[in-house]
Amino acid sequence: MFRVMNEYLAKVRLEIDERFSQKVDLFLSDRKDVVKYCINISYNKYVVDVHLKKFSIEAADKMFCDLASQVAFPYSHMSLRYNEGEQVRYRFVTCDETKKAFYMDLVLS
Repeated sequence: MFRVMNEYLAKVRLEIDERFSQKVDLFLSDRKDVVKYCINISYNKYVVDVHLKKFSIEAADKMFCDLASQVAFPYSHMSLRYNEGEQVRYRFVTCDETKKAFYMDLVLS
């Protein structure tokens, strides 16, 4: 799957867009199960660190699915999940028909 994700990333045009950041920020600020979060930009990638009130793999997966449904383009999106002890990391990329894409590294703990 890692190769597939890397090939996908090689075929799209990664961008940073304030509207995408605002969608993620609005989604996270409305969640009652989020203690705190931070959205950073590193090169053409969003790095989002989220601390949940009650962490579990299931809670992290639900949060990620909810977030992806809010910010993903209907054209295409892909994600990978890594379980790392007391946190879960998602690599998420979504693109539109013109291959304009947003890439997010989401860490939930």
